[in-house]
Amino acid sequence: MGKDNHWQQVDRPGEGQAVCFDLKASMRLPDGKAVELQEQGFLLCFQGELRAWRNHCPHAGSPLDWIPGQFFSDDGDALICHTHGARFQPLSGACLSGLCPRGLFPLEFEDQGDVVLVPVSLASYK
Repeated sequence: MGKDNHWQQVDRPGEGQAVCFDLKASMRLPDGKAVELQEQGFLLCFQGELRAWRNHCPHAGSPLDWIPGQFFSDDGDALICHTHGARFQPLSGACLSGLCPRGLFPLEFEDQGDVVLVPVSLASYK
């Protein structure tokens, strides 16, 4: 992974914290036209490990954060979807409880110490 036009820098979050970043996405309509969409990802630090996830409920498609940039449960042990209260394991993204047909959608990242490289678009890391 190199630092080029497919990657952006974000600050490394502190323990039990997350930092959000914008993601570009596109969708092809039935008539063949492409529409550009704005998505969001988030990078978190849990038990000293970093993970990047798409800020997207796998059940409803809404953002997960219950307050902008706030993803963790009160006890700090899980990520909570604000729409239905589904709980996700922060490191694996697996659904722990609630309405979730699958776990969270992972994003690649590159840890460079104080800063972390994350994708610019959903297609950047494929």
